[in-house]
Amino acid sequence: MRPATNPCARAEKNTSRTAAMPYTVTCPAGSIFMAVFIALMLAPAQASASDHVTYCAGMYHCLQEIPHGCSEQDCLPQKNISYSDDYCSMFKELQSRGLQSTTIPGRQIYLQVSGRHRVEYRIEGTLPLPADVMRYLMNNLPFATQLVNAYQETDYKTAYLDKSKRSFRGSGERISGTFTRVLQNAGQTRSLYSGSGSVEILVWKLRGTSVIIFDFDETAGRHCAYSLRCLVFPDSAIVKSILNFSLFRSSIIGLLERMSRAVRNAAMAFHRGERAPVANHPWFKTAEGRRQLEAFDELLQRTMPDAGSAHLPAEAASQAPADPAQTSPQS
Repeated sequence: MRPATNPCARAEKNTSRTAAMPYTVTCPAGSIFMAVFIALMLAPAQASASDHVTYCAGMYHCLQEIPHGCSEQDCLPQKNISYSDDYCSMFKELQSRGLQSTTIPGRQIYLQVSGRHRVEYRIEGTLPLPADVMRYLMNNLPFATQLVNAYQETDYKTAYLDKSKRSFRGSGERISGTFTRVLQNAGQTRSLYSGSGSVEILVWKLRGTSVIIFDFDETAGRHCAYSLRCLVFPDSAIVKSILNFSLFRSSIIGLLERMSRAVRNAAMAFHRGERAPVANHPWFKTAEGRRQLEAFDELLQRTMPDAGSAHLPAEAASQAPADPAQTSPQS
């Protein structure tokens, strides 16, 4: 990451600073899923020759792989990099998920991971929602976003960019970005995203790319234990120290946790029968909004009957839940 302006320059009425990082994926849009955007800490930059040899060496020493375009000379150990279990752990995890360096997104992500510096933001918790409900929200991000907007009085925006629902754009609360789902297992419980965008945290305005890993498992009582990890890859120790600064880190973690609570509270309020927020929200007065409300209500009653959900108004169009998004192999 390199400062976009003179780091020593000061303005009397403007204390914000802008920083940029080299090409790398943030964290899940619309719900836990809007939280995904706040880890967008990196700015796209063209890969240099040093990035190439660092990538080749990392792939060779961590995965015993010589990627296409790498020579034996390129795979020699690089100065100031220790190919320890800790450094190689992310290479091995990505490989176990099915990420291949022969694909364009695979090469880009491995290139990012091979850098000298890495910062991770993580939240973990349990949501009182079964796996089927989590899948529905993840596969219908605009609906999840508007559900949060209706109950939390926020103004987030999410839109898919293709029919497969693999790419989407979102914005709100000083965050914006575009993401693509790179990998997802057949059960849709292990997802890897890559994207770019910008975020303002404290006095810093940061832009660029990052990597998101979102996993969840259904537990006893039909709840879901989840893990949301946002990986960013600064290009200097100074920027890394900023991203690890306690106040900066706590601000990001706090925002992620608030997003998680917003999704949980919106879904549970809807299921309890608190329908005034959606009844008065413009998006849910559209044909698509009514269709998705009925599909979501039907899903909740089928998977969470003990919560005693109220039924939707009779005018809502009756349709089955939307087809799940396309998946790709991932362990």
